[in-house]
Amino acid sequence: MTQNRSPWIQQLNRTRPVVPVTRDLDTDVVIVGGGIAGITTAFFTLRNTDASVVLVEADKVAHGATGHNAGQVTTYFERPLSELVQEFGLDLAVDAQRAVESGWGLLDQIITEARLTTPLYRFTGYAGLSTYEQVLQHLQDNAYRTQGGMPAETMLVAEEWREQAALPTEHRALYATAPQSEILSKLETDNTDYIALLAYQKGCTNSALFSEELLAYLVATYPGRFSLYEGSPVRTVALAASAAELKVHEHTLRAAHVVLCTNGFENFSITNEGGVEIDTSFHHMVTGRVGYMSGYLEADHHAPIAVSYFSKHHAPSNDPTGESYYYLTRRPHDPGDGKAYNLLCTGGPDRLLPEGTPYSRHDTCSEEMREAIDTFLRANYHQHPQGNVSYDYCWHGLMGYTPNGIRRIGPEPCNPVLLYNLGCNGVGILPSVYGGERIARWLRGETPPPSIFDPEDQRAQ
Repeated sequence: MTQNRSPWIQQLNRTRPVVPVTRDLDTDVVIVGGGIAGITTAFFTLRNTDASVVLVEADKVAHGATGHNAGQVTTYFERPLSELVQEFGLDLAVDAQRAVESGWGLLDQIITEARLTTPLYRFTGYAGLSTYEQVLQHLQDNAYRTQGGMPAETMLVAEEWREQAALPTEHRALYATAPQSEILSKLETDNTDYIALLAYQKGCTNSALFSEELLAYLVATYPGRFSLYEGSPVRTVALAASAAELKVHEHTLRAAHVVLCTNGFENFSITNEGGVEIDTSFHHMVTGRVGYMSGYLEADHHAPIAVSYFSKHHAPSNDPTGESYYYLTRRPHDPGDGKAYNLLCTGGPDRLLPEGTPYSRHDTCSEEMREAIDTFLRANYHQHPQGNVSYDYCWHGLMGYTPNGIRRIGPEPCNPVLLYNLGCNGVGILPSVYGGERIARWLRGETPPPSIFDPEDQRAQ
């Protein structure tokens, strides 16, 4: 059996001891969750307010989804923009897309101010399309981008593709044509099923290493205002009209605000003395999906890439929590043996975590999922060795999907003492960073403009 072995966790080399909560504490803000969402929320809260912050993590910082993801940095929702326009209207949908894309600038700000050294590779990434329906969908999304004042994403369609003539004439300005060989070259595939591509900014990074390094900066920069406690699972959250109490071990944490930056599967209860019940609605806010990934080392040093592949067999799901496709990233990697390699990571297979079923990152990897990834690579990645490949890493991680596939960022409608920055929805790094900055605005006393990220509860209207 293959152990759940993440390359991101391997690179941490952490020496910091786990320090749990050992006494009662009073603070302005308690952040629950020590992944990239919690740590970037702490960064912007400390930077943009005068609040004191306590960050509590049930296990170890960055050892959850942040250390068990694919490391891809991208700005897309796992729902078409046209669907978001239908649900929320053009202005709110495009504003949300613009907000997520602003995460690039926020990420640069963090790296510059905290002088982080964790590599962030940025480049033009690609999505390969193989059917008329996929091409039409992305053209419609591009049309909404331009209507909303955003630049269209670059689309190339193969000159040889016969169905090109059937594309709506009003979309002709939203794509260019190129030889299919050029499209396949950019997608790094020999699979002639792919007849079009999208090109836009992507990146890759070790979000666990990023989080650990940023955490060290916060500890050093805000010694009087910031405290971290690991090995400190929250048992209860009790909300009053203007404050909250959290039980951690046998101790009480009192704060003016609580920010949940979690997967949403924690075994704690929420009571709300300041309004209607929150506990049930919170614990149904997200659905769990276990994503499976694997990686191997390449001796060749090709440039970093990130590519998503939508095959002919891919059918968009009616489930708004996401859609199934394969993706890969490639970047330089040092496994610690003094040699330099590229790490080729691939993901895509996942499974729904039935409600009430516990997830453990200590579970072994699925050989079925690893074999599915290998089969995909053999058919789609032209650099893949066709012999027997030894996968150096195989890992899985728990992703939280909200019912409509949109991240929850903002105060709980039934009691604004509680705030959320949660809901990975499959692509969590940039939305987490944007969410951290937006939460800091609320905590500073601002009321940001309405957004599709705002938590809603009709009982609180």
